[in-house]
Amino acid sequence: MDIRDNKLQIRDGFHCKPDIRITVDSKTWIGIVAKEKNVVAALLTRKLRIKGNPKLLMKFERCFS
Repeated sequence: MDIRDNKLQIRDGFHCKPDIRITVDSKTWIGIVAKEKNVVAALLTRKLRIKGNPKLLMKFERCFS
């Protein structure tokens, strides 16, 4: 998935090094997007894992609001 200039593009396979990598189960992610679960709590319980700049997680989450 590539998000650039407020546009989303999805392509198969790997095309470049990601700025952020997010690993989360679907139930937790849907809860975060629906604002039923807290991002910090998910990080502390390791249900949500990120590699990269945490500020990018907040920008990514806004894509779903």
